[in-house]
Amino acid sequence: MSEPLVEAIGRAVESLPDGALDALERAFRDGPSASAVLEAVPTDAYRERARALVRAQEEAGVDGPAVALAIAAARDRERVARAQRVSVVWTGPETPAIAMRRTDQALLELIAMARHRLIVVSFAVYKVPEVAAALAAACRECEVAIVLESEAESGGRVTYEMSQALGSEVAQHATLYTWSSDQRPDVGGGKRASLHAKCAVADGVRLLVSSANLTEYAFTKNIELGLLVEGGDVPARVQSHLEALIAGNVLRPLPYRRQ
Repeated sequence: MSEPLVEAIGRAVESLPDGALDALERAFRDGPSASAVLEAVPTDAYRERARALVRAQEEAGVDGPAVALAIAAARDRERVARAQRVSVVWTGPETPAIAMRRTDQALLELIAMARHRLIVVSFAVYKVPEVAAALAAACRECEVAIVLESEAESGGRVTYEMSQALGSEVAQHATLYTWSSDQRPDVGGGKRASLHAKCAVADGVRLLVSSANLTEYAFTKNIELGLLVEGGDVPARVQSHLEALIAGNVLRPLPYRRQ
């Protein structure tokens, strides 16, 4: 499909209401001529967009049903984009340049809003009693999985088991995972790659991605930057990816025994 036609479809989807787009889809799918397409659009202002779309179609030599299918696909993408909200999440010095949410507040809100499935991933966990309490409360509401770096599997990168910092209630009621050393790429010098991601995803609809570990300094003193994504398809895709790593035994429960 030619670039001018793709652009014309995009402009039409962005500017026309749903009723006009429904009519355009039907007309391109069923209409035998350009005039039938134009007659399907009710007002002159909307008809100009339709006219530009017809011109682009004729120049590209693409048939009507293909254009109708492309309009439907573009509308689906636009719905996802409109439904998605992205917020900046920050720890550190503030400026008036942009409104930001604090890292700890964004994480605690995401945890509190989880109702079915919560997955939290962090390299380090240290001195975060509010997060530990929030995770314990979440365990009473939904399934909780926590993916952490492990002293045993890190090859000396961390010197204590991170799971201990979350308390006994979380350890008993959440499922804790780590990246097994036998699944990690060798980075030389007898060392393996690190479990360095920091994110949290709730119910496939809210995703926090941040540079911040689950530590006191990350929430109060460091400069940390992240994004909170609400809606759209990205949270669900990240959750599916993490679930696949768990199902594929790449991320294994703690404690576990190697086979």
